[in-house]
Amino acid sequence: MQSLPYLIIGQGLAGSMVALSLLERDAQVVVADDGHPQAPSRITPGLATPIAGPRLTFPPSGAAAVAASWQRWRHLECRFRRRLLYRHEILHAAGGREELQQYHRRLAESAFASWLGPAFTPGAHDGLLADPWGGFTIHGGLVDVPAFLRTVDEHLRSTGSRIDRRIEPQELRDCGDHAEVGGAHYQAVIFCDGPAGQENPWLSGIGLQRIPGEVLTVAPAYAVEPYIFHGRAGYLAPHPGHRGHFRLGATYGAPDTPARVTDAAREHLLGQLPRLLSRPPHMEVVDHQAGARPATPQRAPVLGRLPERPAAVLNGLGARAMLQAPYLAEALAEHLLTDAPIPEGCLAPASA
Repeated sequence: MQSLPYLIIGQGLAGSMVALSLLERDAQVVVADDGHPQAPSRITPGLATPIAGPRLTFPPSGAAAVAASWQRWRHLECRFRRRLLYRHEILHAAGGREELQQYHRRLAESAFASWLGPAFTPGAHDGLLADPWGGFTIHGGLVDVPAFLRTVDEHLRSTGSRIDRRIEPQELRDCGDHAEVGGAHYQAVIFCDGPAGQENPWLSGIGLQRIPGEVLTVAPAYAVEPYIFHGRAGYLAPHPGHRGHFRLGATYGAPDTPARVTDAAREHLLGQLPRLLSRPPHMEVVDHQAGARPATPQRAPVLGRLPERPAAVLNGLGARAMLQAPYLAEALAEHLLTDAPIPEGCLAPASA
């Protein structure tokens, strides 16, 4: 059965990364996706933020995931000769004295210090940032996720490894040592289907959630420096591949409520601008999108084989997927092919 391909459900960020990781290890894959325009990977602004939150923490999979994911993006750029990762300094406006104290504590820790830039006093950036407490710089960037998905899609099609439809869970048959769909046999099915995994009976008990959110694409009336402006009010980030456009976000709705575009969210996001920029220009709203982020109540990704089934999962990456997905896809490939343990900071399907 080693010669059978793996069937990957979903060609978003996670599914694309898993497909590449398996192919690079000489495994066969078939990827099924219906190209739904509201899939989270097609809406995400692609923020590659290594350190975030009031306590300034790495994503759940840790510092190793951030460093390895950054390098993986650079490797894929070289492989496909296409720019995917845009380096941008994150100007973070501190929320108060405690956050600045935490920043100074993190500077003393080598794993954090390599991702942190200098602190700045209020008004230091020509008064551009709304920063009454000052703030500090984080070395990060943006991933052009649509470009990445198109690149992987082209690669899969060139090898006949892409199916243009969603395969429903009820179509899958558990044959013990392999899975079957419509007469085709697969070594295992790998679920990377994001929020849709919540309704998947194969994943029952994992506890996946849908966290709805809205984001705007805006065009400032005059040029704004290409920083990522970040604070408790949200973010304003350059839109990769769209010169002069920024993404303004994001809202976070109650878990498992509908993801839809609302006037209230639009006004809320535009109303947050003065808390990001001290002199915000008029912003023309170019686009307004809503989607659902896949997450878990523990705020940790789910990775690994499903107990006693020819299946595996990578899901629940939440809002910090850019610097987790590349590392976790490599880990899942090793887990499937060599029985390597799942990384720290991840939930095993049996314990999620």
